[in-house]
Parts: sequence; C-alpha cells; structure tokens
Amino acid sequence: MDEAPQMTIGEVASEAGVAASAIRYYESLGLLPEPDREHGQRRYDGEAVGRLHFIGVAQRAGLSLEEIKGLVDRIDTGVGLGEPIRSVSAAKLAEVEATIERMTAMKGWLQSASGCECATPEECALFPAPGEQGWDGGAAIELIRVPGAHCRRDARAGARPN
Repeated sequence: MDEAPQMTIGEVASEAGVAASAIRYYESLGLLPEPDREHGQRRYDGEAVGRLHFIGVAQRAGLSLEEIKGLVDRIDTGVGLGEPIRSVSAAKLAEVEATIERMTAMKGWLQSASGCECATPEECALFPAPGEQGWDGGAAIELIRVPGAHCRRDARAGARPN
C-alpha cells in the first residue's frame, strides 16, 4: 500500500515558510482544503505546500485573499487559471497604476516641501489658497512643481508660482 507522505502542520509550515496559524486561517477561508486527520492531528500531502506557495506568490503580487480565493475556486472546479487570472490581473494593474500616479504626486509634493521656508500655509503654494480648488481638503494631493528655490505664493496675484 503506497500512500503519499503525510506531513504535520508544523512540517508544512516549515517547508512553505509560513506560520501554522496562517495555514489554519487559510483553511477557514477555504483557500486550503480541510486536511485528513490522524489521531486528531492535521495531516497534509505535498499539494498543500504547492498551494501555500501559490497563495504567497499571489499575495506578493498584491492580490487580496478574497481574490486568491476566487482563483483557487476556479482552479478547483476545473475552470482553469487563464481567464480568471487575466481578469484579476487587469483590475489589479489599474489599481497599481493609480497608486503609482498618487505616489508620484506625493513624491513631487514632498520634494517641493523639503525646501519650504514659508511662515504660513496661506503664503505657501504647496497648499491651496481659500477659494482655490482643493481647499475643502477632499481633493488628492496634486503634482506640484514649484520653480526656483522657494514655494511662496506670488502675493500680488495670489496665485501659485508657475
């Protein structure tokens, strides 16, 4: 009788590089199938390690556990990975592009702010003046380019430097 080697949760955790508590959590979410038990202890085959590696790669790529669960379900039902991974990846790529754009704007703002010598937000072009778009605080940080060595608003025009 040739049976697949059965590993304990500690052995699987060690081989996959995850905590045993993560394995139990993934089981509770349905990311890993309920394992066989021997004398009350969980026993896993080698497929569990492969599944944990799949989950880890998908998480490092930015997929949520819910998104990974959708992929796992499609694989387990025989639908395959191709179409679902393309769909999830396209949506995630749009999120990443938006994040990069937001981070670029933040970086530009912080670079400009690192040389700020203004006394008040009202005189600083890094902050919207009363009545200017974004003053309500609800707007995202804009990519601000402040020419020269200062970010002071032109007091005569009340506008941001160009």
